[in-house]
Amino acid sequence: MSERSIALDLTTFFQEQGVDVFSEVSLDALSDQDRASVVHFFPAAQSVIVFGKEVPVPVFLMPPKEKTREMVRIAESLDATAVRLTGLLEAEQVLARPVPLYLPIRIADGKIQGVVRLKQVAAAGGLGSLGRNTVLLTPRFGPRLLLGGIVSGRRIQESGQGESSAGRKAVPLCKGCGRCIRACSGGALGPEGVDAFRCRDVSAWVPPILVPAAKWILGRSIVQKCMAPLAPWIARRATMPCSLCVTECPNFSGDEGKDTAAPSRSSH
Repeated sequence: MSERSIALDLTTFFQEQGVDVFSEVSLDALSDQDRASVVHFFPAAQSVIVFGKEVPVPVFLMPPKEKTREMVRIAESLDATAVRLTGLLEAEQVLARPVPLYLPIRIADGKIQGVVRLKQVAAAGGLGSLGRNTVLLTPRFGPRLLLGGIVSGRRIQESGQGESSAGRKAVPLCKGCGRCIRACSGGALGPEGVDAFRCRDVSAWVPPILVPAAKWILGRSIVQKCMAPLAPWIARRATMPCSLCVTECPNFSGDEGKDTAAPSRSSH
């Protein structure tokens, strides 16, 4: 298959990349906040292609170092897929930019956010809905989906791969039981969302006394650019001691009867 046909056939491309689900989401389907963030990140944006891979249930049963290593491996494979797809689209004279896996990120209302909020984009694209723990919940994988994405200058058409269905949303899966909030020993989850600096996975590396300095650093793009080459090295050596906000979710296992023949797709 030529690179040209791969670029135009997202289903085949993602199947070959081992991606489980994807959605091509028009900017019109996003909230005003997310639309503005996408355009700020990439002014030529017309759509976002978001895609994900499952983190298998046994990974969460591994010791922390092994669990972290496997999650980083999956995340970096998604990042490589984003870079590859960007190149294929650019070969078609379609402007595109991969959403960064690590840095840069941004501080908004005192909270850490990606430059493009892929979970919100995925929810707008019909892949799932957000839970009280702000994790994307999907019917097939529950909260066990890692996401990657690219922002594209490709406008979604009314038919074919660009089929638009901006009004369709996934049925909310979160029942508001609060188990994720009660399970969080760091008190990172609350009505206003997630305070990442109180999450045990972050506080193990950034103790409370250093949080103001960390926010100062993350609030300056030039410093983030200097740190960016170190981010993959740090991530590969990090340890995630806690996943309780995921494993305590009643939707944790997702759909046991999954079909692995091809990635499921939703176009918005």
